[in-house]
Amino acid sequence: MKAINRQIKLISEIDKALARIREDTYGYCLDTAEPIGLKRLMARPVAKYTIAAQEKHEKDEKVHADD
Repeated sequence: MKAINRQIKLISEIDKALARIREDTYGYCLDTAEPIGLKRLMARPVAKYTIAAQEKHEKDEKVHADD
């Protein structure tokens, strides 16, 4: 079940990335509007955030999870 849920989530992320391509916003951070590095996009084509913004999101999630 975990594998299926992961696949469903990935398909959803791919659909969102395709929508960003159509909207000409693909490759730009959703938080800062800065370009996402090419190396990051090649490693993770569905990336929505720059590395710095992603780290901030993960830190915020951890803080809220600890509450």
